[in-house]
Amino acid sequence: MKAAIIHQSGSSDVLRLEDVPIPDLKPNKVLIRVHAAGVNPSDWKLRRGDFKLIPVKFPLILGSECAGVVERVGELVTSLRPGDRVVALLGHAGGGYADYAATDEERVILLPDAISFTDGAAVPVTGITALQALRDSAHARPNDTVLVNGASGGVGVMGVQIAQILGSTVTAVCSAGNAELVRGLGAQRVIDYQTTDFTQQTDLYDVIFDTIGNRSFGECKHILTPDGTYVSPVPSAGLLAQAAITVFTSQKAKFIGAKDRGSDVQWLIEHMQQSTLRVVIDRTYPLAEVARAHDYSETGRVRGKLVLSIA
Repeated sequence: MKAAIIHQSGSSDVLRLEDVPIPDLKPNKVLIRVHAAGVNPSDWKLRRGDFKLIPVKFPLILGSECAGVVERVGELVTSLRPGDRVVALLGHAGGGYADYAATDEERVILLPDAISFTDGAAVPVTGITALQALRDSAHARPNDTVLVNGASGGVGVMGVQIAQILGSTVTAVCSAGNAELVRGLGAQRVIDYQTTDFTQQTDLYDVIFDTIGNRSFGECKHILTPDGTYVSPVPSAGLLAQAAITVFTSQKAKFIGAKDRGSDVQWLIEHMQQSTLRVVIDRTYPLAEVARAHDYSETGRVRGKLVLSIA
Protein backbone atom coordinates (compact mmCIF):
# COMPACT_ATOMS: atom_id res chain seq x y z
CA MET A 1 0.00 0.00 0.00
CA LYS A 2 1.00 3.64 -0.39
CA ALA A 3 1.67 5.65 2.77
CA ALA A 4 3.12 9.04 3.72
CA ILE A 5 5.91 8.09 6.08
CA ILE A 6 8.70 9.78 8.02
CA HIS A 7 12.03 8.23 9.00
CA GLN A 8 13.17 11.15 11.17
CA SER A 9 11.92 14.39 12.68
CA GLY A 10 12.14 17.57 10.68
CA SER A 11 10.42 19.90 8.22
CA SER A 12 7.77 18.77 5.75
CA ASP A 13 10.63 17.64 3.50
CA VAL A 14 10.99 14.48 5.62
CA LEU A 15 7.58 13.22 4.44
CA ARG A 16 7.96 10.43 1.88
CA LEU A 17 5.34 8.57 -0.15
CA GLU A 18 6.40 4.93 -0.03
CA ASP A 19 5.14 1.40 -0.57
CA VAL A 20 4.78 -0.35 2.78
CA PRO A 21 3.06 -3.54 3.97
CA ILE A 22 -0.63 -3.46 4.88
CA PRO A 23 -0.93 -3.47 8.71
CA ASP A 24 -1.24 -6.85 10.40
CA LEU A 25 -4.73 -7.63 11.64
CA LYS A 26 -4.74 -8.62 15.31
CA PRO A 27 -7.80 -10.27 16.97
CA ASN A 28 -9.20 -7.02 18.42
CA LYS A 29 -8.32 -4.78 15.46
CA VAL A 30 -10.22 -3.41 12.49
CA LEU A 31 -8.56 -2.90 9.10
CA ILE A 32 -9.92 0.15 7.26
CA ARG A 33 -9.54 0.99 3.59
CA VAL A 34 -8.92 4.71 4.03
CA HIS A 35 -10.81 7.18 1.83
CA ALA A 36 -9.90 10.38 3.68
CA ALA A 37 -7.66 11.46 6.54
CA GLY A 38 -7.75 14.66 8.59
CA VAL A 39 -4.68 16.87 8.94
CA ASN A 40 -4.18 18.34 12.42
CA PRO A 41 -1.53 20.62 13.94
CA SER A 42 -0.64 17.73 16.25
CA ASP A 43 0.47 15.79 13.15
CA TRP A 44 3.10 18.29 12.06
CA LYS A 45 4.14 19.01 15.62
CA LEU A 46 4.79 15.29 16.02
CA ARG A 47 6.66 15.32 12.70
CA ARG A 48 8.84 18.23 13.89
CA GLY A 49 9.61 16.51 17.18
CA ASP A 50 7.82 19.10 19.32
CA PHE A 51 6.27 16.53 21.67
CA LYS A 52 9.29 15.60 23.76
CA LEU A 53 7.28 13.37 26.11
CA ILE A 54 5.70 11.28 23.35
CA PRO A 55 7.97 8.41 22.28
CA VAL A 56 8.26 8.17 18.49
CA LYS A 57 9.30 4.98 16.75
CA PHE A 58 10.53 5.45 13.19
CA PRO A 59 9.51 4.83 10.49
CA LEU A 60 6.17 6.45 11.34
CA ILE A 61 2.99 6.90 9.33
CA LEU A 62 1.29 10.06 10.59
CA GLY A 63 -2.46 10.71 10.67
CA SER A 64 -4.52 10.58 13.87
CA GLU A 65 -7.97 10.25 12.25
CA CYS A 66 -9.47 8.77 9.12
CA ALA A 67 -12.66 7.66 7.41
CA GLY A 68 -13.22 4.78 5.07
CA VAL A 69 -14.64 1.29 4.66
CA VAL A 70 -13.96 -1.74 6.85
CA GLU A 71 -11.83 -4.18 4.86
CA ARG A 72 -11.46 -6.94 7.47
CA VAL A 73 -12.03 -7.46 11.18
CA GLY A 74 -10.17 -9.49 13.79
CA GLU A 75 -11.76 -12.60 15.25
CA LEU A 76 -12.68 -10.84 18.52
CA VAL A 77 -14.44 -7.90 16.81
CA THR A 78 -18.23 -8.11 17.12
CA SER A 79 -19.68 -4.66 16.35
CA LEU A 80 -18.30 -4.16 12.83
CA ARG A 81 -18.11 -6.09 9.61
CA PRO A 82 -16.47 -5.71 6.19
CA GLY A 83 -18.17 -3.09 4.07
CA ASP A 84 -19.18 -0.82 6.96
CA ARG A 85 -18.57 2.90 6.44
CA VAL A 86 -16.63 4.18 9.45
CA VAL A 87 -14.58 6.94 11.05
CA ALA A 88 -11.67 6.10 13.31
CA LEU A 89 -9.53 7.72 16.00
CA LEU A 90 -5.94 6.58 15.57
CA GLY A 91 -4.25 8.82 18.15
CA HIS A 92 -0.54 9.54 18.26
CA ALA A 93 0.14 6.01 16.99
CA GLY A 94 -0.97 7.41 13.63
CA GLY A 95 -1.52 5.44 10.46
CA GLY A 96 -4.16 7.56 8.74
CA TYR A 97 -1.95 8.87 5.91
CA ALA A 98 -2.12 5.56 4.05
CA ASP A 99 -4.30 3.32 1.89
CA TYR A 100 -5.07 1.14 4.92
CA ALA A 101 -5.12 1.75 8.66
CA ALA A 102 -5.72 -0.61 11.59
CA THR A 103 -6.96 0.30 15.05
CA ASP A 104 -8.92 -1.03 18.02
CA GLU A 105 -12.61 -1.78 17.65
CA GLU A 106 -13.66 0.77 20.29
CA ARG A 107 -11.97 3.57 18.33
CA VAL A 108 -14.07 2.91 15.22
CA ILE A 109 -17.54 4.45 14.77
CA LEU A 110 -20.10 3.76 12.07
CA LEU A 111 -20.48 6.60 9.57
CA PRO A 112 -23.99 7.19 8.19
CA ASP A 113 -24.41 7.20 4.42
CA ALA A 114 -25.51 10.85 4.51
CA ILE A 115 -22.08 11.99 5.78
CA SER A 116 -19.20 12.00 3.30
CA PHE A 117 -15.86 10.40 4.04
CA THR A 118 -14.26 13.85 3.76
CA ASP A 119 -16.54 15.33 6.42
CA GLY A 120 -16.23 12.25 8.60
CA ALA A 121 -12.44 12.37 8.57
CA ALA A 122 -12.44 16.03 9.56
CA VAL A 123 -14.34 15.80 12.83
CA PRO A 124 -12.89 13.31 15.38
CA VAL A 125 -9.74 15.00 16.72
CA THR A 126 -10.89 18.62 16.76
CA GLY A 127 -14.40 17.61 17.77
CA ILE A 128 -13.48 15.58 20.83
CA THR A 129 -10.96 18.24 21.89
CA ALA A 130 -13.67 20.92 21.89
CA LEU A 131 -16.31 18.65 23.40
CA GLN A 132 -14.15 17.44 26.27
CA ALA A 133 -12.83 20.95 26.93
CA LEU A 134 -16.24 22.60 27.12
CA ARG A 135 -18.48 19.85 28.48
CA ASP A 136 -16.11 17.87 30.68
CA SER A 137 -13.37 20.30 31.79
CA ALA A 138 -15.14 23.67 31.85
CA HIS A 139 -18.63 22.25 32.52
CA ALA A 140 -20.28 24.75 30.17
CA ARG A 141 -24.01 24.94 30.90
CA PRO A 142 -27.10 26.58 29.46
CA ASN A 143 -26.91 30.38 29.67
CA ASP A 144 -23.17 30.38 30.40
CA THR A 145 -21.08 32.94 28.54
CA VAL A 146 -18.29 31.27 26.55
CA LEU A 147 -15.45 33.00 24.70
CA VAL A 148 -13.65 30.96 22.04
CA ASN A 149 -10.22 32.33 21.09
CA GLY A 150 -9.12 31.09 17.66
CA ALA A 151 -12.73 30.52 16.68
CA SER A 152 -12.15 29.97 12.95
CA GLY A 153 -9.55 27.21 13.32
CA GLY A 154 -10.16 23.47 13.45
CA VAL A 155 -10.86 23.25 17.18
CA GLY A 156 -12.44 26.70 17.23
CA VAL A 157 -15.22 26.00 14.72
CA MET A 158 -16.11 22.90 16.73
CA GLY A 159 -15.95 24.88 19.98
CA VAL A 160 -18.32 27.60 18.78
CA GLN A 161 -20.90 25.03 17.69
CA ILE A 162 -20.56 22.74 20.70
CA ALA A 163 -20.88 25.65 23.13
CA GLN A 164 -24.10 26.61 21.36
CA ILE A 165 -25.37 23.02 21.48
CA LEU A 166 -24.70 23.04 25.24
CA GLY A 167 -26.89 26.16 25.51
CA SER A 168 -24.17 28.75 26.08
CA THR A 169 -23.90 32.25 24.62
CA VAL A 170 -20.81 32.41 22.43
CA THR A 171 -18.30 35.18 21.77
CA ALA A 172 -15.83 34.32 19.01
CA VAL A 173 -12.34 35.81 18.63
CA CYS A 174 -11.00 35.68 15.07
CA SER A 175 -10.08 37.98 12.19
CA ALA A 176 -12.69 40.22 10.58
CA GLY A 177 -12.44 38.07 7.45
CA ASN A 178 -13.78 35.08 9.34
CA ALA A 179 -16.52 36.91 11.25
CA GLU A 180 -19.29 35.82 8.87
CA LEU A 181 -18.16 32.21 9.11
CA VAL A 182 -18.27 32.03 12.91
CA ARG A 183 -21.56 33.92 13.11
CA GLY A 184 -22.99 31.31 10.78
CA LEU A 185 -21.79 28.64 13.20
CA GLY A 186 -23.66 30.24 16.10
CA ALA A 187 -21.46 32.96 17.61
CA GLN A 188 -23.62 35.79 18.95
CA ARG A 189 -20.69 38.21 19.09
CA VAL A 190 -17.38 38.43 17.22
CA ILE A 191 -14.20 40.21 18.36
CA ASP A 192 -11.61 41.02 15.70
CA TYR A 193 -8.28 40.23 17.34
CA GLN A 194 -6.47 42.46 14.84
CA THR A 195 -8.14 45.59 16.21
CA THR A 196 -9.32 44.62 19.71
CA ASP A 197 -7.60 42.88 22.61
CA PHE A 198 -10.34 40.74 24.15
CA THR A 199 -8.50 40.59 27.47
CA GLN A 200 -8.94 44.37 27.82
CA GLN A 201 -12.73 44.25 27.49
CA THR A 202 -15.07 44.60 30.47
CA ASP A 203 -17.38 41.67 29.73
CA LEU A 204 -17.06 38.62 32.00
CA TYR A 205 -17.11 35.02 30.82
CA ASP A 206 -17.92 31.77 32.56
CA VAL A 207 -15.59 29.93 30.18
CA ILE A 208 -12.63 31.08 28.09
CA PHE A 209 -11.64 28.38 25.60
CA ASP A 210 -8.24 29.37 24.22
CA THR A 211 -7.81 27.00 21.30
CA ILE A 212 -4.47 28.49 20.20
CA GLY A 213 -2.93 29.12 23.60
CA ASN A 214 -1.67 32.61 22.85
CA ARG A 215 -3.22 34.26 25.92
CA SER A 216 -2.39 33.03 29.40
CA PHE A 217 -4.68 32.41 32.34
CA GLY A 218 -3.04 35.39 34.03
CA GLU A 219 -4.04 37.66 31.15
CA CYS A 220 -7.60 36.31 31.15
CA LYS A 221 -8.54 35.78 34.79
CA HIS A 222 -9.84 39.35 35.31
CA ILE A 223 -12.46 38.77 32.58
CA LEU A 224 -13.54 35.44 34.08
CA THR A 225 -16.50 35.27 36.43
CA PRO A 226 -15.55 34.53 40.07
CA ASP A 227 -15.95 30.78 39.44
CA GLY A 228 -15.03 30.84 35.73
CA THR A 229 -12.71 28.46 33.90
CA TYR A 230 -9.89 29.07 31.43
CA VAL A 231 -9.17 25.94 29.37
CA SER A 232 -6.70 25.32 26.54
CA PRO A 233 -5.50 22.28 24.55
CA VAL A 234 -2.07 23.89 24.11
CA PRO A 235 0.31 22.72 26.85
CA SER A 236 2.84 25.04 28.45
CA ALA A 237 4.76 25.08 31.70
CA GLY A 238 2.81 28.16 32.79
CA LEU A 239 -0.59 26.60 32.14
CA LEU A 240 0.30 23.37 33.91
CA ALA A 241 1.57 25.33 36.92
CA GLN A 242 -1.58 27.47 37.03
CA ALA A 243 -3.74 24.36 36.69
CA ALA A 244 -2.09 22.93 39.79
CA ILE A 245 -2.43 26.18 41.75
CA THR A 246 -6.07 26.84 40.83
CA VAL A 247 -7.19 23.48 42.14
CA PHE A 248 -7.55 25.42 45.40
CA THR A 249 -9.24 28.56 43.97
CA SER A 250 -12.71 29.30 42.62
CA GLN A 251 -11.36 30.35 39.23
CA LYS A 252 -9.76 27.45 37.35
CA ALA A 253 -7.03 27.09 34.74
CA LYS A 254 -7.11 23.76 32.92
CA PHE A 255 -5.19 21.95 30.21
CA ILE A 256 -7.28 19.61 28.10
CA GLY A 257 -5.44 16.61 26.74
CA ALA A 258 -8.23 14.98 24.74
CA LYS A 259 -8.94 11.30 25.37
CA ASP A 260 -9.64 9.05 22.38
CA ARG A 261 -13.20 8.10 23.29
CA GLY A 262 -15.33 6.51 20.60
CA SER A 263 -18.48 7.49 22.49
CA ASP A 264 -17.59 11.16 22.03
CA VAL A 265 -17.08 10.68 18.29
CA GLN A 266 -20.52 9.04 18.25
CA TRP A 267 -21.94 12.18 19.92
CA LEU A 268 -20.38 14.32 17.20
CA ILE A 269 -21.67 12.11 14.39
CA GLU A 270 -25.19 12.20 15.82
CA HIS A 271 -25.16 15.98 15.88
CA MET A 272 -23.87 16.04 12.30
CA GLN A 273 -26.84 13.89 11.35
CA GLN A 274 -29.16 16.32 13.10
CA SER A 275 -27.53 19.26 11.25
CA THR A 276 -26.67 20.93 14.56
CA LEU A 277 -22.95 20.44 13.89
CA ARG A 278 -21.23 20.96 10.58
CA VAL A 279 -17.71 20.54 9.33
CA VAL A 280 -15.78 23.44 7.82
CA ILE A 281 -13.15 22.28 5.35
CA ASP A 282 -10.66 24.78 3.99
CA ARG A 283 -8.87 22.59 1.45
CA THR A 284 -8.39 18.98 0.42
CA TYR A 285 -5.16 17.50 -0.93
CA PRO A 286 -4.22 14.19 -2.54
CA LEU A 287 -1.96 11.99 -0.41
CA ALA A 288 0.99 12.78 -2.69
CA GLU A 289 0.72 16.45 -1.64
CA VAL A 290 0.75 15.85 2.10
CA ALA A 291 3.82 18.09 2.51
CA ARG A 292 1.88 20.99 1.01
CA ALA A 293 -0.96 20.31 3.45
CA HIS A 294 1.47 20.41 6.38
CA ASP A 295 3.07 23.62 5.14
CA TYR A 296 -0.31 25.32 4.88
CA SER A 297 -1.42 24.05 8.28
CA GLU A 298 1.75 25.48 9.82
CA THR A 299 0.82 28.99 8.63
CA GLY A 300 -1.95 29.04 11.25
CA ARG A 301 -4.39 30.47 8.68
CA VAL A 302 -6.55 27.41 8.09
CA ARG A 303 -10.31 27.97 8.28
CA GLY A 304 -11.61 24.78 9.85
CA LYS A 305 -9.83 21.65 8.65
CA LEU A 306 -7.58 20.25 5.95
CA VAL A 307 -8.27 16.76 4.63
CA LEU A 308 -6.24 14.29 2.55
CA SER A 309 -8.22 12.48 -0.15
CA ILE A 310 -6.74 9.01 -0.37
CA ALA A 311 -8.98 6.41 -2.01
